[in-house]
Amino acid sequence: MKKKMMFLCAFALCIALAVPSFAAQFPVKPVRLIVPFAAGGAADLTARLASQVAEKYLGQPIVIENRAGGGGVTGTSAGAKAAPDGYTLTLLVPGGILNTFLKKVNYTVDSFVPIVQIVQEFDVIAAHKSEFADLAALRDYALKNPKAVKIGVSGAMIYDHLEALILAKSMGVELSPVPFNGSAPAIAAFLGKHVSLCSVSFAELSEQEKAGEVTFLCVLAEERFPERPDVPTARELGYDVVMGPWRGIVAPKGTPEEILDIIADAYVKAFNDPEFKKAFEKAELPSNSWLNRKDFTEQVQTQTVELKKIIDEATAKE
Repeated sequence: MKKKMMFLCAFALCIALAVPSFAAQFPVKPVRLIVPFAAGGAADLTARLASQVAEKYLGQPIVIENRAGGGGVTGTSAGAKAAPDGYTLTLLVPGGILNTFLKKVNYTVDSFVPIVQIVQEFDVIAAHKSEFADLAALRDYALKNPKAVKIGVSGAMIYDHLEALILAKSMGVELSPVPFNGSAPAIAAFLGKHVSLCSVSFAELSEQEKAGEVTFLCVLAEERFPERPDVPTARELGYDVVMGPWRGIVAPKGTPEEILDIIADAYVKAFNDPEFKKAFEKAELPSNSWLNRKDFTEQVQTQTVELKKIIDEATAKE
């Protein structure tokens, strides 16, 4: 009996020592980052640009895996079910939280542990220049033609869909949101003139806007962007709508703290790297809106409450 107890104690000690040893060796192979949307959209772009720099500090490649479907449900669900060993991460966006309120999904916000926020953006409402010169022109037309104006959104009842509903309600008009499987196909439909409007970041349609094909009607921010002072806010045009998506990296619940810290440290070092700032500024993305692990955790908790409130208000007004 005594020998058996000694064996069990020795075994327990080995296990206890093995955990920090495993964490100290992490990572020994490439890390996968699931982006739950199609390649080419804003979520994909921000994940790639940040991870290309972070992998220098992590010491292993960070491989982007696009798993579109279900307005983000497919990829987010896969991330929630992944082994909690640090080798599978997920890009979490507000839509990932919204889906837990609106759809039958096999995960909750608590299925993940926040690591870092990459970016916080405020969306722009884009239109074909040949159709609407400004927001006033859009409102005049929409008043006379209820539900005739289609706006492409990246998924049913996710963040940009709610933006469209809330902005339309604020303007006193009815728009027709058309959900797509991610922002990339929504933009493609917009550029193909299958829809008249699209909710995007400045970066996603900057080339078309510079070419005179697209006009930015307003930005849903608290104030005009210094880099784009010509684009008015919806608020200054009389519509009190301030909304925009954030994008951050999470790991499955149960991932060891030491591993979470290693990943977070690699990304924070990347955010302070001139290469990251240059890449984001070139893509017309804010390079200073990232959050560390503690602050991002608070952001996710706060947004979970706020997004539930927005959904309740938006669906009540439909």
